[in-house]
Amino acid sequence: MRVLKESGALVAVCDTNPSRVIEFSDRYGVHGYSGVDELIAKEEFDAAVIATPTSTHREVALKLIDAHKHVFVEKPIAPNVQEAKEIVDAAARAGVVLAAGYIERFNPAVSELKSMMDSGKTGLPLFAEFHRENRRPVHISDVGILHDTAVHDIDTARWLLGEPRRVYARLSTIVGPKEDYAVVVLEFDGPKVAVITANWITPKKERRMTVVFSDSIATVDFVAMRLTLDDDEGRWEPRIQTWEPLKAELDGFMKAISGSGGMVVSGADALRTTALAEAAERSARLGSPVEVS
Repeated sequence: MRVLKESGALVAVCDTNPSRVIEFSDRYGVHGYSGVDELIAKEEFDAAVIATPTSTHREVALKLIDAHKHVFVEKPIAPNVQEAKEIVDAAARAGVVLAAGYIERFNPAVSELKSMMDSGKTGLPLFAEFHRENRRPVHISDVGILHDTAVHDIDTARWLLGEPRRVYARLSTIVGPKEDYAVVVLEFDGPKVAVITANWITPKKERRMTVVFSDSIATVDFVAMRLTLDDDEGRWEPRIQTWEPLKAELDGFMKAISGSGGMVVSGADALRTTALAEAAERSARLGSPVEVS
């Protein structure tokens, strides 16, 4: 809401908690509603950001899409492939923009690394390692760490390395109620491999990625938005123009719905990432790698 307000785009807030409706409608000087049906019936608007619990994404998104509103859905787009596909198909039929909230693509350090990779400055990618660890967020209860947290790195790995061909995973429930520890191995064409480690157990907050290339090693601190490279010249940090990733993400969405070509993570991308998370669940159950098409 803060970012949308600063962009001049916020017109209303909708929340099932009446006290939050009052708090944030007063804070930002906009209308407040306690339900999506009421919002659609009473408010004039072009698009909505859905930042509700994952289990509600399908219901909320389909109502908005049916009203011909563009929708930005926070990750994961849905708790499973079936519901994700319903949202993607509905948006296609309605002709509205559907974007997903995979914010690391808009992180300045990740964006810079992607540009360097595309220009050939890093050499060929061989191996990527992700760590995303901290205590369980108190507001997350309807999905486990795989769909809530590890999907960030599944999406980033796809963006940097391409589409995986095989998935192997181990999931554990240490504290519960859902899995709170995940290790996911993604195998790509050629020698490329990504290993994703995520947990809601350790007290230290870690958000880090290391990518090994044929000519260099890149390390990204997602929180500090820093990129460090080691190559034949030694260790160095490229000069990066920084920005707020959430603002860049929402600006891209608003440009896309206005037809001016803003970058978004598409519904199809979000569906693919959800499918890979489901493949990881299947691999964990079977205890063996799973082929993905």
